[in-house]
Amino acid sequence: MMNKSLILGLFFCGIVTVQLHAQDPIFSQFYSSPLSINPALAGNSNANWRIAGNQRDQWIASGIEPLNTTSFSFDGKLFKQSRNENNYIGGGIYFMQDKGLSGAYKSTSLNMVASSHVSLDEDDQNGISAGIGGNYSNTLIDFSQLSFSTQLSSSGFNRALPTNELSLSDIKPYFSVFAGVTYNYTTDQSNFDIGVAGYRFMKTNRTALNNPNQLDPPRFNIHAGYQTYINERLVFNSNVLYAIESSNDMYVAGVNLGSILDDEEQPTVLNTGLWYKQGGTVIPYLGLSYKNVQGGLTYDINLPNTTNTLSTLKTFEISLSIHSPERTKRGIPCPWK
Repeated sequence: MMNKSLILGLFFCGIVTVQLHAQDPIFSQFYSSPLSINPALAGNSNANWRIAGNQRDQWIASGIEPLNTTSFSFDGKLFKQSRNENNYIGGGIYFMQDKGLSGAYKSTSLNMVASSHVSLDEDDQNGISAGIGGNYSNTLIDFSQLSFSTQLSSSGFNRALPTNELSLSDIKPYFSVFAGVTYNYTTDQSNFDIGVAGYRFMKTNRTALNNPNQLDPPRFNIHAGYQTYINERLVFNSNVLYAIESSNDMYVAGVNLGSILDDEEQPTVLNTGLWYKQGGTVIPYLGLSYKNVQGGLTYDINLPNTTNTLSTLKTFEISLSIHSPERTKRGIPCPWK
C-alpha cells in the first residue's frame, strides 16, 4: 500500500505536472467554468443567468489516492441600461474544492465577481467587458489520517504514535483579488472574443512545512474563442487558454463541431471536440445541448513518449450548465455560451 505521506509530497511538489497548482486547477473543460478563467466573463452568455458545475477526477490508478475537484458557479446580468440593454452590470459567485487522500487533504476557495459590459456601437458588434473579484481560500490537512515512517511498527502503521514531523503545520487561509478584461466582435454568422486576467497580484505564502519560501506566485490567463456557422446544420467552435504562472506556463487549445439536430429556437446540438494540453495530453470531448441544459464529458489521454510522466493515470471530467429559459439573443450554438 502506498504511504499517504508520499502522496502528500506529490500534492505539494509534483502537482504542477497535472495542473498549475492545488488552489487553481485548470479544467480540461475550462470553457465550461468561465469565472475561473476571467471575471469579465460574468454575465457574458446568451442568457440572463447561468448555473455551471464541473467535476474532475484525476490521478485514477491502482494504489494511488485520486484527486477530485468540484466547482459550482452562478452568474448573470444584474442590471441592464434602459437605453441600451446590451450594456449591463454582471455578477457572480464561484465555489471550488480540491479533495484527496480520502478526505485528509481539502482545499476550498470562494470567489465573488462583478463585471461591466459596454457596447462600442449601436448593434453591439464590438464590445468590451471588465471584471474584478475577491477570493477566500483555505486548505486543511488532517495529519491524523496520514502515515509517516516514524509511525511504522511491526503490526503496520500506528497513527497513535507521534509523526516526529516537527515542521508540519496548518496552512493559513488567505484573501486575494483578481481582475480581467475581454473584447468581443459579434455578427449574425460569427463571434470572436479575446481576454486577459490576473490572479493573486502578490505572492502568497502557502505551506504545511513552515517554509517561508514556498509561495503561490501571481497567475495570468490569456484566452480567445471563435465561433461560426459552417452551414445551417453545422457550427465550428474553437478556443485556447494560455496560463502563465512563474516558470510554469501551460496552454490548452482545441476545436468543437456542433451538429444542430432540429429547428427549434433553442436547438438540440450534439457537440464533438478535441483539445490538446501542453505536455502531451489529448482531450476528446462529447457534449449535448437540449433547450437550456448543456452537458459535457472529457477523458484526458496522456500520450506516451512525451514529457508527461503520469501517462498511466486516468482523468475524467463532466460538466453541466443550466441557462435561463429566456435568451437575450439567439447567438451561435456553443458549449461555453
